[in-house]
Amino acid sequence: MWSLLLKLLESIARIRIPFYRFSTTLSVGQSNAADACGTNEWRAFLEGRALSRVWGPHAKSPWTPFHILTLFVSLDYVQKNEVGPCESDPWPIRNFQIPPWIDSSTLLLIDLPGPQSVALGAALAVGGCDLVCTFNNWPHPKGLIKPEETLAALLRYASWLSRNRTAYPTPGPVAWLCDSGRLGVRRGRPDEFDNRYYIEDNVVPGPNYLRERNISKIIYVSGGPEIIADLGVHLYTFKQEGFQVGLSLAYSNGVLADPVAIVPPEKPFNTTGFFRSSAGGFGAPVPHPSSGG
Repeated sequence: MWSLLLKLLESIARIRIPFYRFSTTLSVGQSNAADACGTNEWRAFLEGRALSRVWGPHAKSPWTPFHILTLFVSLDYVQKNEVGPCESDPWPIRNFQIPPWIDSSTLLLIDLPGPQSVALGAALAVGGCDLVCTFNNWPHPKGLIKPEETLAALLRYASWLSRNRTAYPTPGPVAWLCDSGRLGVRRGRPDEFDNRYYIEDNVVPGPNYLRERNISKIIYVSGGPEIIADLGVHLYTFKQEGFQVGLSLAYSNGVLADPVAIVPPEKPFNTTGFFRSSAGGFGAPVPHPSSGG
């Protein structure tokens, strides 16, 4: 299964990332922690290709081209004795039941903090929802944001998904897992590693692609009413194209609220100021200002 994704991972795995020669150690989760099954089975997913395979779209899914590999591949460049799952559920998935409004016509944009999106995504996948991960940056000890926390959550639920995941043979429903902290709160300073990123246009399917796969509802799942700017552009387009666009709040008790219709504002998003990586995705050291005149 996931053969196309595996081929992509095999080619990317040949890349060698020079900036991964850390001057300090990068820790991911807790190396002595148990996973969501209460076991050490997470150790079977310590290679990027293995972890991405369990979190990627279904083998015959039309969503495979949109699944982002960057964060999964980064696992191959971290010292394994410093890697483990997070110790507890970032979102209360044990209380979660998939609401009836999620059906085969639904695409969910899960825009919570990375670990919470992962937890909710795991619960959705076990209930039959397909998954696309959009985590497109590299972790680093001096990183401006902390994707290693998302990576630890991916490890926590890997064995649980491997045991229990289901996916419909039809194109939907599907959940895009996003990290709501991806834009950061400020620009990087010299000697920091600026790994802020945004959801690029090629990560979100176009209206015609969705119509051909019978998707008619786009539901933005968030912890509050605010829509993060980069996805707001896509939501505005979908609304203009006649899709049902709604907002569902993810409550701290493990419940997804019934969606309410929204009209996303027409608001451009400025993509300048982000540091792309030569290996793909986002993340690079912030240079010192030139001393030249």
